[in-house]
Amino acid sequence: MKPVIQFVGGHNIALKIPKFKYEETVRFYQDILRLPYLGQEQGSYKFQLGPSTLWLDCMDNYSQQDVWLEVQTDDLEAASNHLNECGVDRRDEVEIHEGAAGYWISDPCGTILRVNPQREGD
Repeated sequence: MKPVIQFVGGHNIALKIPKFKYEETVRFYQDILRLPYLGQEQGSYKFQLGPSTLWLDCMDNYSQQDVWLEVQTDDLEAASNHLNECGVDRRDEVEIHEGAAGYWISDPCGTILRVNPQREGD
């Protein structure tokens, strides 16, 4: 019997922002919405967005913004097999995460999703 694969929403949402709108967008979340600021990591600003972390990533080669989401599963390999059987292509070329356990996919309209192992307590 095949295991039932379950995905849950992760804690990360990334806005990939064109360089020409980046500083203005950071100011919007920081000064207008006044979301709790979590600092910078690898050049990206991080804000608390409810139970999620909102990452603002500056993209030199983008002409419009893009939204990337995270989902988690308790069995990465079974999830990968399930997604493959459903015709969902891996998209690991979108961003390199050296030594990371998860992988990238996209939905039919192109939204990028990071599939990560479920963390304790989630």
